[in-house]
Amino acid sequence: MALGETLSKAFDVINKVLAFVVIVAYILFAINANWPFYNDVTWLVQTIDIIRQFGPIVVCCLVMVEFAIKRNILLQILVYLLVALVVIFSCFPDTWNGIISSINGA
Repeated sequence: MALGETLSKAFDVINKVLAFVVIVAYILFAINANWPFYNDVTWLVQTIDIIRQFGPIVVCCLVMVEFAIKRNILLQILVYLLVALVVIFSCFPDTWNGIISSINGA
């Protein structure tokens, strides 16, 4: 078995687990919106909020990496650059404003 297939299977399992966790976080958020039951547990609220915010992005990025593992090197580089851009703009939102202001010369 090639290394790409082994990594692809590992990413497949990780993607399925993370997708399940994200769905559970959305379900808990929807249930709590209708019938509040964990508002006093701030760490749980913060954790669910972080999962709701970044979970879909993480799952999508990992699916892209899983797709690129078995492809040629040019496609892998393109996918990794796209994933890096998504991570940079998600974790550092002022980066985009800095890029635009440097292009405009402000």
